[in-house]
Amino acid sequence: MAMRQLARLHQRLSPALIPRQHAPSRAWPPAADAAFLCRGLASSASSSAAAAGREKSSRRTLGYLLGVAVAMVGASYAAVPLYRRFCQATGYGGTVQRRESVEEKISRHARDGTTTSREIIVQFNADVADGMPWKFIPTQREVRVKPGESALAFYTAENRSSAPITGVSTYNVAPMKAAIYFNKIQCFCFEEQTLLPGEQIDMPVFFYIDPEFETDPKMEGVNNIVLSYTFFKVNDS
Repeated sequence: MAMRQLARLHQRLSPALIPRQHAPSRAWPPAADAAFLCRGLASSASSSAAAAGREKSSRRTLGYLLGVAVAMVGASYAAVPLYRRFCQATGYGGTVQRRESVEEKISRHARDGTTTSREIIVQFNADVADGMPWKFIPTQREVRVKPGESALAFYTAENRSSAPITGVSTYNVAPMKAAIYFNKIQCFCFEEQTLLPGEQIDMPVFFYIDPEFETDPKMEGVNNIVLSYTFFKVNDS
């Protein structure tokens, strides 16, 4: 009897005497903290890559701008020759297109015995670009010529500065549709002209009007042609 009571007492006391097992401690960092840390590292890496990309883009932009500046300087020196080739190829601005030489046209019409009766007034205009210290004028205001005839005119240029100046001229013919019939046999355009201080020169223009001007329906009502020249200063190299 006593033994059974001791056994029951032992059963009641045993759970209280057995030490409780503690829950295992969590490893550091927790999963959430680790994810946060990874995101921070990734963000730092992305910022560094973006900064490097911006620096590379800035260098590329700077190189492009320098290239454009160099190209613009080079284009300024080549502008007149390129303008001449472009105008002669396209007739832009009333510049005479080069298809058949003047000599060939004169010979062809001489063989054909072409004659005309219509009179055309050719007027002359002169301009200088900004910064060009020249006086530049046509010697005569106009000449009268028939298609198939040649004529001679003069322009006068004077250097009014105290230093030698080199200039070059461009030209155009108006109206533009009449330019294909206006042929310059001799001209000072696109050629550099250097004048000493106070120097004055006369420059000739020898031209020829194609007889086909008279028979072209598009030229009906066109009785005046204007030949204009503009002189530009050539910068010292």
